[in-house]
Amino acid sequence: MKNPNLFIVGAPKSGTTFLYHYLKKHSDIYFPDFKEPHFFGSDLQRRNGAYNLSLNEYQSLFKTDKKIIGEASTFYLFSDKAAKEIHDFNPKAKIIIMLRDLVDLVHSLHSQFVFSGDEVIEDFSHALALENNRLSGQNIPKQTTVVNKLFYTSNILSLPKNIQSFIDRFGRENIKFIDLKEIKKNPERVYSETLEFLNIDSSFNAPKFKVINKNKTYKSKTMRNFIKKYSIFLGNLRSKLFKKPLGIIKILESLNKSENDRVSMSDDLYKKLSDQFYKVDLQIKNIINNT
Repeated sequence: MKNPNLFIVGAPKSGTTFLYHYLKKHSDIYFPDFKEPHFFGSDLQRRNGAYNLSLNEYQSLFKTDKKIIGEASTFYLFSDKAAKEIHDFNPKAKIIIMLRDLVDLVHSLHSQFVFSGDEVIEDFSHALALENNRLSGQNIPKQTTVVNKLFYTSNILSLPKNIQSFIDRFGRENIKFIDLKEIKKNPERVYSETLEFLNIDSSFNAPKFKVINKNKTYKSKTMRNFIKKYSIFLGNLRSKLFKKPLGIIKILESLNKSENDRVSMSDDLYKKLSDQFYKVDLQIKNIINNT
């Protein structure tokens, strides 16, 4: 049993599933099937029995002799404490931070959470308007697994500080930044450069890349709510009977999934968010470019 030495810390909906999926194919890299254990980030408000692994249970995910042992919990980047906690756990770890246009990010997050059932307010502008209430613990859907998922704009505003926290602890040389635009433009180059960052064979015969984790909508709200309500319970029950996942929940999710473009937001809302995130975007670019 070894500890992970690579953490893809987010942001969600920024190509993390793409990188997890294809890095996992490399012969020198190990990722568990449990992509997002979210063991660190003690300030994340977990609910409904989600992400409540003990240290032994967490470490048991990484039974491998491979050189690079990774995990990809995308809400670490929205946690004020995750950087310190990961560093205390393994100060020699490599960190990958993935980003995208901030307005697209928050819009995509809302769409994802509506699909998963963490969010029950399907109108994007209405969900944004509820944030102050939700920060006070109000209007939280019963089935939400991590309350922080619903803090859309607050999560974006926290990015500069949390990115800097990872840099301060791990050193800029141990952090790789990846922009989703670069993945879309040249996935082969991003993949090769990531292997070089990890100091492993970058001549690995990379697979043919395709889009992973497209925008999804549910076919049946009843089925979505059933999956959200019982998936953790069924997973815990399965673990007592079988060592390996059976994939039943993933099958149900796949059957209930459609891949569609997101519903467009209004021009006024887009401008409002663009103005709100302008300084954040500038701060992030300055931090990454060390200016």
